[in-house]
Amino acid sequence: MRDIGNRIRRYRLSRYAPPDDPVRRGLRWVWAFGVLWLLWAGVISDHSFFRIWRLAQDNAHAERDLEQSRRDNARIDSELGDPKAGRERAERVLRERNGMAKRGEIIYRVEGDTPDSLAR
Repeated sequence: MRDIGNRIRRYRLSRYAPPDDPVRRGLRWVWAFGVLWLLWAGVISDHSFFRIWRLAQDNAHAERDLEQSRRDNARIDSELGDPKAGRERAERVLRERNGMAKRGEIIYRVEGDTPDSLAR
């Protein structure tokens, strides 16, 4: 009889609460700490996964800008070494800034419409 009474009591108690298992209780804390660590490592810390991802994007953007600047620099260096390009550049500067013309060329100036280079 006593054994049946204990079984009934255990059955009634197990219906309302799960049996106390220390391993499961410990796993709840592990899950909580795991979620907190993932939040900290993913978003909050100075070396978070999100920040590292953003820095990688910024680095890729800077690399593209650097490559573009190198191409521009190489193009400008080649133009500086080319005497024909230097002559064309000097001619353009003389025309735009100093208002000079080629032989046989006629320049018409409209009153009130002076280029910014001549207004200086």
